Amino acid sequence: MKKLLPLLAIAPLVFSSCEKKSEPNISYATAPDNSTSVPTIGSNTSFNNTLTNVVSNLETNGSHFSITHIDDDLKQLAKAVDGILDIARESSNDIPPNLSVVKLLNDLGLSKIDAFGRSSRSNSGVWHNRFFLQTNGDRTGLLSIMGDEGTEWRAGGIAPADADLVVEFELNLRRLSETMKLVTASFGEEAEASLEEAMQQKIEGAALSLADVFGKTDQRSTLIISLDREKQWNVSEQLKLPTINAAICIERGMWLWNQFGKEIEKNAEVSERDGLKIVKAPEEMETPMGKLLPIIILDEAKDMIWVSLTEDYLEKCRSKENTLASSDDFKKATAGFPAKGNGLFYVSADFCEEVIHQVNQAGKNLPEESEEAAIFDAVTKFIGLSDDINLSHGYAWSISNTESGILCVANSMLPDKGYGIMSGIVPIASMSAMTAPMVIRQKKKADQAQATVNMRQLYMPLLEYESDNGRFPRQLSQLVDAEILTEDTLTTINQYKSNSGFQPFTYIPNRSSSENPNTIILHTPEPIDGKHVFLCIDGSVKSLPENDFLEMLENQANLE
Repeated sequence: MKKLLPLLAIAPLVFSSCEKKSEPNISYATAPDNSTSVPTIGSNTSFNNTLTNVVSNLETNGSHFSITHIDDDLKQLAKAVDGILDIARESSNDIPPNLSVVKLLNDLGLSKIDAFGRSSRSNSGVWHNRFFLQTNGDRTGLLSIMGDEGTEWRAGGIAPADADLVVEFELNLRRLSETMKLVTASFGEEAEASLEEAMQQKIEGAALSLADVFGKTDQRSTLIISLDREKQWNVSEQLKLPTINAAICIERGMWLWNQFGKEIEKNAEVSERDGLKIVKAPEEMETPMGKLLPIIILDEAKDMIWVSLTEDYLEKCRSKENTLASSDDFKKATAGFPAKGNGLFYVSADFCEEVIHQVNQAGKNLPEESEEAAIFDAVTKFIGLSDDINLSHGYAWSISNTESGILCVANSMLPDKGYGIMSGIVPIASMSAMTAPMVIRQKKKADQAQATVNMRQLYMPLLEYESDNGRFPRQLSQLVDAEILTEDTLTTINQYKSNSGFQPFTYIPNRSSSENPNTIILHTPEPIDGKHVFLCIDGSVKSLPENDFLEMLENQANLE
């Protein structure tokens, strides 16, 4: 299998070339502010018929616009990889005989993708990004997980206006088990049997198997979180966070309660009101965020489950008064979004600023000149995180199944320019983040090497002193008194560079070269890159992690 890996590494290179295959014929016009040229769709612009629908789902008046006709590229690539697998089978038994990448593409539904495109436009410091994956409406394999065509968003109508984080998503696993069976068949009978055994195993506390759960799972859920900044809770001595109010609404989820909820009801306070079943914890729970009384409301008529940490917040969500849809922050964050979809993620400006503040606080607690601090600085500088950042509104991302494909829309802090300039910037930033600790590590190694050299230079004068006086000196200054070293030379070689600057070595006096050769006579008082450097009586210079060194030093002291 290892022989196969270099050959498979060619595959991404082949795939990446697909991006450059189709260049649309686009005319350019001057932007309103005369600062850039933006593509326009007019009489001089022509597209492959397959690409016309892709273009209609994008914007053509921004700083980036690209479309690609995949055609049979994926199939050709899959065939090429299958050829490589056939060659590998001649010298290896690790390749399953039925494994075919062409078949996997079909089983996973990826062979239906025939084109994609993306656009990115700056709008008052926020980037409106669009990405469209054309599948011609196919929803097999992995494409089935989001369910069918998107429906109207729920979050804006149920989340309160002060919600700081909202996640709404459709999850349909009904067709996934069949996909898993098809894919597993490519890896042999043993893999098929293992999957079948796992799928038929009964879930503890329920009469359902995993296959049954997959067959029933078709939910739309909305998670809602609001931060209460007036109440703080201590995560640790260094970290304080606002308390959280949270609720989740699960549509088409009553079957879950019918299977797993009975045990909860046995230890809860259950009541009914207006056709709803209300399940509460028997008493308030003490938590780091204060006292909480979790509550569940079951609406069998609507096939809906509500869960919240507190009754007050749940009622606030269910009241449908002063909802998120009326929030200016939410309106701006979702500007340009489709009215329907399958997945939505929203964070408010306040939430972003709180996260940025906490991230920066965590960065301040990192040791100076450490690898972690270097990575942190590189990443935060690239993203532009600072405590004085002032966001005009929050950010949002969405994904929608449409009649002809999958549409992703986002209003975020970064542009989506695909394989263009951003693909160059991101690796550069990543390399910067990786290089920074490497540079620091090399610097630390240089400091260790210099400490080693200085200790070895000190060892010869110590031996010379011992030959005249029978033992090593009580203090290193006696090397100057004996005119073995000058004061300047002693100062130069009796030091190493620590985090706080240059420091002298710690000298352990009154030793003799006839003692245990591993006895420590000179060492760095602080570790360099986590290790202490030390000189032994036999003249060897070694290094050990701090805990090991301190244990060795303690054992040496106990023997005296």
